[in-house]
Amino acid sequence: MSTVTGLDGVLGYLGIPHPCVTVHLLLTLGMLILGLGSLEISTLLPIPLYSCWGNLTPSNLYGMCKNVELLPETRVDDNRMILECTHEKWQPYSFPGNVLVGMRVMIMLVAGLCMDVFGRRRSAVVWMGLYFVVSFARTFSPNAESVVFCVTLEGASAQATTIALLMLATEGSTQPECVRSVCLMMLGHAIGVGAGTPLIRTFIPSPIYSQMARSLPSLVFVVFIIMLPESARWSVCRGRIHEATVILKKSHHMSFDPTMKHKLTALHEEHKQSLAHYNCSGHVMRESLQPLFKCGRLFLVFIVFLLCGLALGCAASARQLFDPTPYNSFEDRQVAFGAIEFISLLLLGLAVTRLHVKWVLVSLMSALSVALLLTPVLKRALVVTCGGYVFFSCLGHACVVFASVWMSVGVIRLTPTHSRGFVLGTTFSMATLGHALVYLDIMSVFASYGMYLDAYAELGIWAIVTFVAGLLTLLLPRTPSSLPDTLSHIMQKPPQQEKFVAEDDYQNTHL
Repeated sequence: MSTVTGLDGVLGYLGIPHPCVTVHLLLTLGMLILGLGSLEISTLLPIPLYSCWGNLTPSNLYGMCKNVELLPETRVDDNRMILECTHEKWQPYSFPGNVLVGMRVMIMLVAGLCMDVFGRRRSAVVWMGLYFVVSFARTFSPNAESVVFCVTLEGASAQATTIALLMLATEGSTQPECVRSVCLMMLGHAIGVGAGTPLIRTFIPSPIYSQMARSLPSLVFVVFIIMLPESARWSVCRGRIHEATVILKKSHHMSFDPTMKHKLTALHEEHKQSLAHYNCSGHVMRESLQPLFKCGRLFLVFIVFLLCGLALGCAASARQLFDPTPYNSFEDRQVAFGAIEFISLLLLGLAVTRLHVKWVLVSLMSALSVALLLTPVLKRALVVTCGGYVFFSCLGHACVVFASVWMSVGVIRLTPTHSRGFVLGTTFSMATLGHALVYLDIMSVFASYGMYLDAYAELGIWAIVTFVAGLLTLLLPRTPSSLPDTLSHIMQKPPQQEKFVAEDDYQNTHL
């Protein structure tokens, strides 16, 4: 039997391993609002299309899906067609496309660090506020350039807000319950993408008013975020013991316990001793960054997730760039992807909540690499039905959903609270970079060395990159029995059993 440590032990002692229903519903509502305005619905968190969409017209499917639509076909004069990747200047290897990519990467790095320095809730308020400003401003964009610039900032702020809400959901839960908390929260995104946005576009055909209807709810949610409690784990790491006690009473409906402050104080002392052992004590920024390079196990986790995020971004982008698109409208694609996203999150929340990170992640990355090769397999097998292409398109999207959610939760489950925001932000900045990397002209590079490379061979390269990154996740340490609050928790011996301890074992509380 392994000993439960940190705030997991405190929550187990109280018998409340996850936040109250109100907090869960507010977090789910936040993701639903982000889903309403989600432009990059080909991925989940979103690992973004940095500035533009791929072609939507199913002309490369020999017309088999033409006029087969659930909702009306997207017109050529639709203002969203501005975002198609048809202009050379929006490519990541030309100006200003490379500036947009760099801006997305830097925003995620800054967002991750700010979550460690200023807290999760404050960061969510700032980024959701920025999301509203640029989303509402896009309603009145005078030209294509301003639309693309607004989309870039909109995607970055949505991604930063999502990461902040992710940490609020997980850090209020124990290790065995955090996956369920994330899946419940992300169901809101699936509902917003698959139902909310298509309904708005159907009943409000005007592009100006529909964009306003999608952006205005984010302004209201800023008020709800202010009402959300801060992460108690982050407050304890910062030494705000009284604030952490108030947070637990608010978020978990905790009754008064005179021993609670002593337990939280002991946890903070353990946090200080652990950082002092690696000579990382001091300013909050120092406590966030230095342990990543002074603690060998944490450095290994950091590097592996950076490479995994890069490969995941490449795989998500390659699917969109090389796979034929069997949809006649943006709304059709959103309904299909929203439905499969909802089903995937339910399966993830019910099936693998207490499994260790690395074995599930290597399986999902391997499945994603296989999904990249479905298009050439379909063509060779002469599968020429519209339903077949839609099915495999949704199957590939499900693989992206599984891998991106599990990777996000894996970062949280393997990194301590004081460095968690920066590691998660850096991981998804690498995913952003990987998303743009696929647009580089690799065929010309091979041609310069006298080697011919067709589109399917290039797709195979990205499949191999994804598979190798999945194998690298085998280097990750075993998942601790408790959600780590400080460095000492990730250094503890792993539990002997395959599954984590049951809730009855939480009575053995150790700080």
